[in-house]
Amino acid sequence: MADVGRMQPAKSPPRRANVTKGGQIHVIKVGTSTLLTNDENGAQQANLSNIARLIEVIAALRKKGDHVILVSSGAVGMGCLKLGLKERPKNLGGKQAMAAAGQSRLMRLYEDLFRVVNLQVAQLLIVREDFSDKLRFRAVRSTIDELIRLGVVPIVNENDSLAAPHLSNFGDNDTMAAMTAALVEADWLFLATDVHFLYTANPKTDPSAKPIYVVKDVASLQIAGLEASSSQWGTGGMATKLIAASIAVCAGVHCGLVNGAEPERIGQLIAGNREGGTHFEARLSPDVIGEGMHGRWILALPLAGRVSIGPAGYNSVLRGNNLLFRDVLTASGNFEPDQAVALVSEGKEVARALLRSSCASIADALKKRADAQPSDKLGLKDFTSELRAAGVFLDAYRSWRQGSHRGAKGEMTGEKIKQLGEQKGVEENEGSSSVSEVVAWASDIILTSVGAMNEAEKVMSSTHSNKRGRSASPDALERKSSKVNTA
Repeated sequence: MADVGRMQPAKSPPRRANVTKGGQIHVIKVGTSTLLTNDENGAQQANLSNIARLIEVIAALRKKGDHVILVSSGAVGMGCLKLGLKERPKNLGGKQAMAAAGQSRLMRLYEDLFRVVNLQVAQLLIVREDFSDKLRFRAVRSTIDELIRLGVVPIVNENDSLAAPHLSNFGDNDTMAAMTAALVEADWLFLATDVHFLYTANPKTDPSAKPIYVVKDVASLQIAGLEASSSQWGTGGMATKLIAASIAVCAGVHCGLVNGAEPERIGQLIAGNREGGTHFEARLSPDVIGEGMHGRWILALPLAGRVSIGPAGYNSVLRGNNLLFRDVLTASGNFEPDQAVALVSEGKEVARALLRSSCASIADALKKRADAQPSDKLGLKDFTSELRAAGVFLDAYRSWRQGSHRGAKGEMTGEKIKQLGEQKGVEENEGSSSVSEVVAWASDIILTSVGAMNEAEKVMSSTHSNKRGRSASPDALERKSSKVNTA
């Protein structure tokens, strides 16, 4: 299929105007399988042909006025080659030693080849904590912005020699590449792999597998045989690439899955030619639009667990309201307060959020809630959740029911309701594992599912609103106040 014209970016962020001078930003991730190959004797060596072709593609993009950030794996593999190891170490110390030995070899290779096309490069070695801490997140973003202004190609890699407790923290850099794309508000993220497309099944084992050209919703994919890489030198696989794609698209970044052996396919996808590879269409989350850099930061945070929510909680997320504890069904992981988790509805991730409580606290509160389910001998409906929402608690409710008809001392008068309202929070403060009624502020919840975004649009349409309600956290109010004061 012939090129149909240059693919337009999903958006044109005003922040980038002074950085890109009108060009697009592309993040290209290459893995060990793209950088290394076997010689005629089966021994591993650097794949100079692949690397040189990739650099030519980057040079062509730079000549068009676009900017490229290269996210590169390969330090451990290069270290093994440098020190003559026949296989990748399995213990942490050995991997870190190989990364320390191989990173300099990898950067020297890039320096020499980029110099041929008159391009300068800069090395950034980062770890997950650089995304977890908002100040460090901003520092990474500022550094990359300045390198782009200078016309330098940033080469990003995880600092494998210091990474702990293992070297696959980012999923062979696929996830880190997606985080970087969200960080810099990129137009495209390209993930190099060893196949031309994403397929309906593993094409290496299933001859009936068919290519998938366009993906509108990553969560809707049903693909068999998504296993990790079989390469003895790499750590990632197709599953990690789908996770990376899901992060990128909800940050408004187009994502392309291309064959690393044919880097020219990158230009084909940018030009709109579907034969270039699988195109994951960008769908900017409305919450990223509303929360700006804070929203992008949440998307870039490593997930520390999962929280399953019920229909009422899902509806609250769609409407842009706070997530309440009463709508939480289960919690898994080992997260602490203010860590990011996936919000799951009916088994599928619909959003990411910063939670105000720890996993242990929520699990303990859920157990107590289950153990304390009231049983009404008369078979009457239990209105506990409704009364909680109004600030009226179960003990007071039972007390009132023990009174007689109108005029009894247990009557719920306006004054009584006011008194109960003033007592709100007593239950929450009892015990060391108490959970706040608001589990996550709305401004700390970012929709990630295309299906959820579509449903949120329907909710807005039904309420004749142009935007979702966003119950702001104290931090969000402080952010908005600081913007006003500095305007």
